[in-house]
Amino acid sequence: MSNVQKTKHSIYNTARKLSKEVAADLKVEFHQDVLDIIAELVYKKLVLYGGDLDAFQKHAKRSTITADDVKLLVRRSETLKTVVESKMNLLSSLKPAEAPTAVKRKRK
Repeated sequence: MSNVQKTKHSIYNTARKLSKEVAADLKVEFHQDVLDIIAELVYKKLVLYGGDLDAFQKHAKRSTITADDVKLLVRRSETLKTVVESKMNLLSSLKPAEAPTAVKRKRK
C-alpha cells in the first residue's frame, strides 16, 4: 500500500469515526453510505486545501508552507479564521523571545 493510499485510508477512517461521534451527540444515526460520502468529501476537500497551500507557497517563492498561507486559505470563513489566529497567538506566546535582528539595507 502506497503512502497516498495509507493517508487516504486514515482520513476516511477518521472522518467516519468523527461522523459517528457527532451523530451520537445529536442522537441520530447515519447510514453507512452517508458515512462513506462524508469521508469522500473530507478527503477531496483536504486534497483541494493541499493544492491551494502549495500554490500559495510557490507564489511566494518559498519551499515551505507557513501559517500565513493557512490564514490565506481560511480567509473567507470567519470561524476558521478565528480558530487559526487563536492557535497562532498561542504558539507565538509559547516561543521564547527572540533577540532583535539587525536591519539589512537594500542596495539600489
